[in-house]
Amino acid sequence: MGEIIGEIFARWILAGIWLGLNAIYDWIKALIFGIPKNEVERKRLEKKWLYKKVNPRKKLKNGIEIGTIGTVMEIIDKKTAFVEFYDQNGEFIEIDGELAFKLELRNIKLKK
Repeated sequence: MGEIIGEIFARWILAGIWLGLNAIYDWIKALIFGIPKNEVERKRLEKKWLYKKVNPRKKLKNGIEIGTIGTVMEIIDKKTAFVEFYDQNGEFIEIDGELAFKLELRNIKLKK
C-alpha cells in the first residue's frame, strides 16, 4: 500500500515539476525572443494545415460528401478553419453563396 501511495505521490510531484519547467521555458522564450506561446501554437497549426489538400471525415452538414477534395484557406483558431472544396471538374463548390466553409479541424483529414 505504501508503494502505491509513494508512486502516485512521486508522479504528481514529477508532473508538477515538469509543468513548472515548461512554464518557465515559455516565459523566458517570450521574454527573450518576444514570441508568446499562443503565437507559436498558431504557427505550428498553420504549418500543418494551411493550403494543404483535405478530405472530410464524414458527410458535412452543408451536404459535402466524404472524398470531396478541399483546401484549407485560413486557420481561425486551434480548432476551426475555413476550407474551400472543389468538384470533380476542379470548380469551386458554392452552397448558399458561400465558397469557404467554417469547419472544425477534427472533421477533416489531410490528403496524402
